[in-house]
Amino acid sequence: MLVIGLDIGGTKIHGILWNGKRVVQAHEVPTPQDQNRFEETLVALVNLLRGRREIEGIGIGAAGIIEKTTLIFSPNIPYIKGFDFRPFSAGSGRVRVDNDARCFARAEFLKGAGRGAKSLFALTIGTGIGRAYGKNGKIIKLKRFEYPERWERRYQAIRDLRDNDRLIEFLSQRLVPLMMPFRPEVVVIGGGVLERHGFLPRLRRAFATHGLKSKIRRSRLGKNAVAVGAALLFD
Repeated sequence: MLVIGLDIGGTKIHGILWNGKRVVQAHEVPTPQDQNRFEETLVALVNLLRGRREIEGIGIGAAGIIEKTTLIFSPNIPYIKGFDFRPFSAGSGRVRVDNDARCFARAEFLKGAGRGAKSLFALTIGTGIGRAYGKNGKIIKLKRFEYPERWERRYQAIRDLRDNDRLIEFLSQRLVPLMMPFRPEVVVIGGGVLERHGFLPRLRRAFATHGLKSKIRRSRLGKNAVAVGAALLFD
């Protein structure tokens, strides 16, 4: 079974062709700055990944508020309002859409760093802060995690200062109380901020200092994680 998975972000759209076990092909394009070019880009990317092959469907992960196949609002793509993904996919099978953090969590829980754990909390630390939770192999749909945290703009301001000590302390103070009520066995973290030298080991120590007892692991699927999790909507 071939499925296309798309990770739609504010700066890039990452697409994969998934055969049920591995990524067969991947391609990435910049996110356009208006809706007309956004639709054209999606069609071109799907056609590129599909080629002449028959696919089962298209799974999509996007930041923001999701209702069935519609992206109601995305904080990272402000021109998107009530965008239904079904029309653009004509001839490409079914379409399923989920929040990008839940897609990330699904991929890491089933195929990545959280595999074998009874419960998982997933974090993506990048443009924004993605949060998702799963247990017993299932990702729980928590609508409040589709909305940005009230402190997200403050996070972005501190992130842009490039002061890692300050950023790590800020994240620990906000995220540990958020995660602790779930008591996850494993916390899996991804996102561009982890590319900073030594950031994850220091964040791991800070989380422990603030009382988090979970195992902290780096994303195993890397930049493919969200797209893989979107493709897994068809499993």
